[in-house]
Amino acid sequence: MLLWVIASLPVKAMYSGELNSSGCTFLDMQSFYLKELGINPDVRIEYLYLRMPEPNMLGYTLPLKNGNYRIVLSNGLEPSEVRITMAHELVHVRQLENKQIKITEFQKHYMERSFEDEAFRLSIPLAIKFYTKHFCQKPTTEAS
Repeated sequence: MLLWVIASLPVKAMYSGELNSSGCTFLDMQSFYLKELGINPDVRIEYLYLRMPEPNMLGYTLPLKNGNYRIVLSNGLEPSEVRITMAHELVHVRQLENKQIKITEFQKHYMERSFEDEAFRLSIPLAIKFYTKHFCQKPTTEAS
């Protein structure tokens, strides 16, 4: 029982590995998606990794009272899942910023929520564009 409690506690961190072949990091990916989606780069987003209540749930976005957002990602996502899930959740940030989500939509089944269509439609092309076309400069080591 103790192991379950520890495993289900939220971890406040970002994915630490490279997310494409040019060495882009989690923050590089966030910046790319914000720009592509036309979201103000000054928007404040906090991230948590935690064990999801449902096995097929990869992430969700919460608006916070102070105008910021929290994106929660499932523990153990593969890099490709991080890319797609982050794109999906940042589409929701854009929708929330533009006041395109009505609170009554949350009473509907997940797949019947109108705002999910756009997030599903945009997330994979955004993730592919980031993975194949976005380049970040890898730090170079100079020989002394």
